[in-house]
Amino acid sequence: MMENEILNEVSRSKVQELIVQLMYSFLILEQTNIPINFEESVEDACKLPYADCDLYLKEVLIKSLKNKQKVVDYVSQFLKNWTFTRLNTTIQAILITSVVEYFLDDLDTDKAVIINNAVKFAKKFGDGGEKDYKFVNAILDKCLNGKGNSLLLD
Repeated sequence: MMENEILNEVSRSKVQELIVQLMYSFLILEQTNIPINFEESVEDACKLPYADCDLYLKEVLIKSLKNKQKVVDYVSQFLKNWTFTRLNTTIQAILITSVVEYFLDDLDTDKAVIINNAVKFAKKFGDGGEKDYKFVNAILDKCLNGKGNSLLLD
């Protein structure tokens, strides 16, 4: 791998981590009825002016917020004996952003890549230990079952 490819891979991974962290903070703000200042939150996380922040990060977050209920309804059909609201907020953020990333119109992101990243974030940020990442893996494996069974995002 060339040095540039490694840097791009690292930066994409960091962007995806920021997406999960920001979605988590948006969910917490929503739960506590505090308004979300999207641009300010993105600027703070990226440590850059909003216009200079990663376009992919902004697109995934905007789609995640705009389609949150649609994604929650979609994921909920794959939950056995659980409701989405009973999941901890970290897992909610990981599932929402992973599903949005997978179903973005202009991308052809591989299911395995999405699931691997989600599992990595569940291991890093989850508080349920092995249960969290195994749960995320199982749910996403069912949810991301092909673009033909697509979730249409606004």
